[in-house]
Amino acid sequence: MTSSTSRAGAPERPGAGTAECTYRYGRFYRSPVFAQLAAAAPLAATALWMIFSGAGPLDLLSAAGFLTIALLSGYQSAGTLLSVFRLTEDRIRQERPLHADKDIPLGEVRRMFIGGHSVELYASPGPEPDLEFERGLEGGDELIGKLARRLPAGAEIEHPSGELAGRLAGRT
Repeated sequence: MTSSTSRAGAPERPGAGTAECTYRYGRFYRSPVFAQLAAAAPLAATALWMIFSGAGPLDLLSAAGFLTIALLSGYQSAGTLLSVFRLTEDRIRQERPLHADKDIPLGEVRRMFIGGHSVELYASPGPEPDLEFERGLEGGDELIGKLARRLPAGAEIEHPSGELAGRLAGRT
C-alpha cells in the first residue's frame, strides 16, 4: 500500500514554509460522490423522456425532484470528499471543487476537537468550525499529529477518546 502524503515544493508565499504535505480522501471515500453524480444522468434521461412522451405534471414534478436531490447531494459530497488538504509549517489549506477554498494560519487556531469521525479546527470565536475533515482521510492520523505539534502553545486540544494520545505528544 502506498502512502497518501507527499512532500512537494510549494510556491513561495510570505511566511509559508517550503515543505508541504498533501492529504486527500481515498477511493473508498470518494466513490459515493461519483455514484451520486452518475445517478443524475439516468434521472435526467428519464425526465426528458417523460417530457417528450407527454407525462402528467405530477410525474414531471416527481422526476424533477429526484433529479434535484441527486444533483444537490452530489454537489455537497463533492465539496467535502474531493477536497485536498495542504499542510505547511504555518498553515492548512483545504482546496475544494465547486466551493471556495479555506486557508487557516495555524498560529490563529484556538481549539482543535478530535472526535470519533471528524476533526474540527476553530480559529475564530463561535460555535462553527473554520475547517473540518473526516478522520477517514488517507494519512489522517499523521495529519492530526502534525497539526497538534504546530498549533500555538495556548491552543486547546479536545480529544475525548484518547486513542491518539501517543501521537499528540503531551498536547492534550
